[in-house]
Amino acid sequence: MKDNMNSDLCIGIASTKDSLEIAALEPGKPAVVMKFPATGMGIEGIRVFLSGYGEPVRMAVAGVAALSLALNLGNACGRETFIVSSVIADQAVALARYAEHAA
Repeated sequence: MKDNMNSDLCIGIASTKDSLEIAALEPGKPAVVMKFPATGMGIEGIRVFLSGYGEPVRMAVAGVAALSLALNLGNACGRETFIVSSVIADQAVALARYAEHAA
């Protein structure tokens, strides 16, 4: 059972030393996967993407920059962020599915 946030967009971000892979899931649609450099410009690209989506967003992050990504991207009204161990999920699509089912 989902909580009362009722998010339509679930995001997974897998971070490595060199890249930020992001997956976006919306109900009834296939996942969309994008890759950004693991730099300030990459984080800004993800921030612009997220700001263009007006509905509540659930986001799960994992990898080397999980904490900084959660602090940089998760601090917005209507955004719920989960920091996930890479042992549980380390691919962007798996992280987006984790966000989709987390309560």
